[in-house]
Amino acid sequence: MENTFGAKRQSTTFKLPINRHKYAVIGLGSFGSTVAVELEQLGNEVLGIDTNESLVSHLADQLSHVAVADAKDERVLRDLGLPDYDGVVIAMGRDLEASILCTLAMKNVGVGKVWVKASTPAHHLILEKLGADRIVNPEYHVGVHVARTMIYPHVLDYIALGDNDYIVEFDVPKELNNKRLNELSLRERYRIEVLAFKRGDKVSTAVSAEFLVSQGDRLILLGSITALRAFSRDQL
Repeated sequence: MENTFGAKRQSTTFKLPINRHKYAVIGLGSFGSTVAVELEQLGNEVLGIDTNESLVSHLADQLSHVAVADAKDERVLRDLGLPDYDGVVIAMGRDLEASILCTLAMKNVGVGKVWVKASTPAHHLILEKLGADRIVNPEYHVGVHVARTMIYPHVLDYIALGDNDYIVEFDVPKELNNKRLNELSLRERYRIEVLAFKRGDKVSTAVSAEFLVSQGDRLILLGSITALRAFSRDQL
């Protein structure tokens, strides 16, 4: 889940994927190195690339492969086998020219999925025109995250399903401690469905109307963004 709707989520231990994928991360600054290390820890084969030798050396023991290389050079990309990778993240958001040229080179050599960090609306627009498959702006998402955390502190995470429908992870506050689900009138008042709950390390989809919630439980809710906001607001 993209964590931009509510409070910072706690760290989670993920299971490794059955199929080991190959990813490359171009630009090993703060953002790029975080993406690269996380992809590696999730069980993938990751190649980290930067022109800064010290940044590359710093991650040499944490990634499957590293390279000091110019990712704007199509010949270099082919030599490194980038067209055969499952995806590439271009994390050079501050250097607009390098980011744009690198994106163009990736598409020219046939990289299947190209994710690019953008730093300005104009940069975002150019990347769209170049055919970037996914464009991210970490600073924007952090700003949204902070604002929404202040307004909806009980919503920890969310997934947008389209047509204004969302799935959210809701942290049960003390005001709802020892209340039954049917007392919350989620379906009747808000038209919100409870998909599952989490208590400690246990997750269950067997949720009855008589289920007694406790402070600190996590409820997985499905509903329109308007209804979910109204319910969250009512708990403040």
